[in-house]
Amino acid sequence: MSFETRLITRLKIGRDRWNSCADGFPDAWLWHRWEAIEAYATWSGTVDISFAILDPQENRPIALVPLRDVAGRKPFHSLLRHLESTGGPAFDPNLSARQRRNAEAAVKSSLIALATQQNAHRIDLSVAPLAPTQAEAPAGSINPLVMFGCREASTQSWILDLSGRSEDELWRNLEQRVRKSVNRAKREGVTIRAATHDDKADFICLHMDNARRTGIPPKPLSYFDKIFDDFLNPGMASGFCALAPDGNTIAIHVFAEYKDGALYWVVASDDEALSNGTNDLVQWHAIKSFAARGLARYECGEAFPGLSEGKLRRISDFKKGFGGVITPYYRGTMTTRPIVAAILDLLRAIRSTQSTGDA
Repeated sequence: MSFETRLITRLKIGRDRWNSCADGFPDAWLWHRWEAIEAYATWSGTVDISFAILDPQENRPIALVPLRDVAGRKPFHSLLRHLESTGGPAFDPNLSARQRRNAEAAVKSSLIALATQQNAHRIDLSVAPLAPTQAEAPAGSINPLVMFGCREASTQSWILDLSGRSEDELWRNLEQRVRKSVNRAKREGVTIRAATHDDKADFICLHMDNARRTGIPPKPLSYFDKIFDDFLNPGMASGFCALAPDGNTIAIHVFAEYKDGALYWVVASDDEALSNGTNDLVQWHAIKSFAARGLARYECGEAFPGLSEGKLRRISDFKKGFGGVITPYYRGTMTTRPIVAAILDLLRAIRSTQSTGDA
C-alpha cells in the first residue's frame, strides 16, 4: 500500500462510500455518518469541511475526519473562528502500525493546513465515548488525541452498561431519587409512547418554549428536520413522548443509536414535565427499551461532578441518577494561532473569575 496520500472532500467521496467507511471503522461513531455531518452543518455560522485521507493506489479512504468551520459571534467572526471535529479522526482498522502513523501524520498536516486556510485560531477534536475502540479500551488508557499531537482538554461522561442486566437490576441501579420521581410521574397519570416523525411539530413547539424560558437561542428548525427525517425513520435514533392525563405531549426525548450504543441526544419538555418526574420516567422507559433490544451501552451525557452548584451541576446530577459510571470523554486542542488563543484564554479566565465572585 502506498502512502503518497491525499486529502479528498466528503462530497467527492459520496454518501454511500463515506457511510460504508463510517460503519466499518471502529474509531467512528454516529458523528462520522453523512447524516450527522449534514445535521450539524445547519447550525448558524457553521460550514462543513469534512474530509478523508485517500490512498491513491488502492483508491480508498483510510481515514475519515468530520470537520466544521465555526465562525465566532458577531462582531468578532475572524478572531473567534475555529475548526471543530466531533468524533475526531477515524482510521481503517486494517492499517499496520507504520501505516497508521503515516495516516495520522497526513490527517494532522491536513487539519493544520485547513486551519491556516480558514484563518482559524484553534482546532478542537473529541472522541466519541461510544466508539467501539473506546468501549474496548482498558481503564487508564491515554487520550489518543494527545498522542496525535493535541493539548489535553478532556472531560468525562456518564455511561450505563446495559449488557446482560435484567430490568429489575437496572431498576435497582437507579438512584433512589430517580425511582421516587418515576413512581410519582406514574401516579400522576403520565404515560409514555414511542415518538414518530409526526411528533416533530410538537417537539419544535416545546423546544421554542424552552428557548424562551431559558434565554438560550433555539437551534435551527432544519436541524430537527434532519433528526426526525434522517435518523428517527431509518432507525439511527429512537424517541419517546410523555403524555399528560389530558393527552397533551409534555416532553419528547430523542436518543441517537449506532453500533450497539445509545446516546441522550435532544430533549424538549414543558414546565409540568420539569416538576412532576416526567423526564425521569422517559429516561427509565428508554433504558428498558435499549436493554430489551440488546444495546450494550447508554451514554447519558457529559458529567460535571466537580461543580458545587449551577445549571451544569443540576444537569450532571440528573444524568448521574440513572446509574452510569464516569467514563473519559477524550478531547484535545491544536493551537494554530497561539497569540490569539492565549488572549482568548486570558479573557475567558478573567470572565470566569468575575462570575464566581473571586477577587
